[in-house]
Amino acid sequence: MKYLFIDAYNVICATDSLRQTMQVNLDAARDQLADLVRSIHDAEGVRVALVLDSRNDKLEIEHPYKKKTFEYVYAPAAVSADGVIERMVARVKHAADATVVSNDRMVRESVRAHGAIALRPEELFEWSRACESRLVQDARRRNTANAKDFRNGINLDL
Repeated sequence: MKYLFIDAYNVICATDSLRQTMQVNLDAARDQLADLVRSIHDAEGVRVALVLDSRNDKLEIEHPYKKKTFEYVYAPAAVSADGVIERMVARVKHAADATVVSNDRMVRESVRAHGAIALRPEELFEWSRACESRLVQDARRRNTANAKDFRNGINLDL
């Protein structure tokens, strides 16, 4: 299984449009980021976790799309999202199966030291656009195949 861990608030703050949305509605910015990366989840079967700082006493998880493979992970107040990401990467059976997205150089260096792939937000959005394009092409191909005239080959005398 491949994993994509996103330092969500860090990525939101590094992206002009998401940062502007965050100033009005933090949850809306989080949801927009999730919508942007959903194509990666759907096209590549990658398990996605948006890791967020919180004021919670314990780690909390939500599944915004009702899929166990796409989640919001709220770090407990005593541990930063960065710390949760580092622990998640350390627990992955094969660190090379984990990709971490952050604009924080220290986070990227830390996860690389564990053997994971580290991306900047711009690279995440390029990956997302490529996956979205692939999903659209796949849908067109299926629609074209389904639109061909259906011909029943069974001869029925009614």
